Order: sequence, then structure tokens, then C-alpha cells
Amino acid sequence: MSDIIKGRGFWMLALILAVAMSVTRVGHFGEFQGPPDASWAVFFLAGMWLREPRLFPAFFVLAWVADLTAFAMGTPTDCYSPAYFFLIPAYGALWAAGHWIGAEASRARVPLILAIGAVAALVTFGVANLGMYLLAPSPSATSVGDYAAAVAGYFPGYLLTMGLYVGLALVAVAALRFKRLASE
Repeated sequence: MSDIIKGRGFWMLALILAVAMSVTRVGHFGEFQGPPDASWAVFFLAGMWLREPRLFPAFFVLAWVADLTAFAMGTPTDCYSPAYFFLIPAYGALWAAGHWIGAEASRARVPLILAIGAVAALVTFGVANLGMYLLAPSPSATSVGDYAAAVAGYFPGYLLTMGLYVGLALVAVAALRFKRLASE
């Protein structure tokens, strides 16, 4: 990928990822009929392709601003509690996994990228939900096991959404590479 994101391409990719997050995150609670939230894929792909650690806080702030916008538009604020701070290490896990696999990019194949992404998604889901359990407890979940059972059903949707966005991004990059090779 590094051959595609040199110079202006780096900032163009950063902008594309930021727009993808902005457009999809505002409606990710389901109140608005928009596409599913791309945030998990954005953090993973930014770590993998942009690889600039100073951009992680910028993407996190963008996610936060998108959430505040959604709340202002009427999204319930149930998920906005001190547990929100657990999203920093949760999204950091996606970024770090992307960064790690990005270092292996010349040898990494699509199945490995998707497998690493899936593991990072599981860690992200666990960390984010641990934060909710510890700092914004549900009155109906009295134990960790009860809470885990209550939220486990949401994971496949998150994983599928992230996998689709990452898969689409990988296909787009393959198409760009093919186009570049065809023009040479």
C-alpha cells in the first residue's frame, strides 16, 4: 500500500477515512437510515496504512465529535458515560493491530489481515463492554457472566460490518494497484 499513499496520497487517504467515519458514525445507533458505522474499520485501516501514531488522537476526537453530533440530533445518550473513556484503549487495539499488520504488509495476505482484524475486533468489543459493565452498569445484568451473555449477540454484527468495510478497502487498493500496473 505504501506505493499508493506517498505524498498527497497519504492525506487523501486520511481524508477518505475521516469522511467515512463522519458519514457513518452519526447514524450508527440506528436512528438514522444511513450505512453502518465504519469506525472500527477506519481505526484498523488507519493504523495499517497511515501508520502515523499522532493521527490516532485526531481520529478519536473525530469519533467523539460525531457522537456529540448524533446526540444533538436526538440519539439517546445511554452509551455516553465515564465508560466512554474505555473506547480509547478499545480503538487503540484496532489501531495497534492495523499498525502491526501494516509492518508486515509486503508479506501479509488478505486472510491474515482479516484474521488479525477479527482478533482486534474481539479485543475492542471486550474492552468497550468491560468499560460499560464497570462504569455504566446495566440494572438487569448483575454479574459479568450475565452482562457478557446480554451483549455477546451484538458482536457478530460489529465483526461483519468491520469485515465488509476492510474487505471493500482491500478490493479498492487491489484495483488501484491493477490500474497503476496496467498504465505502466
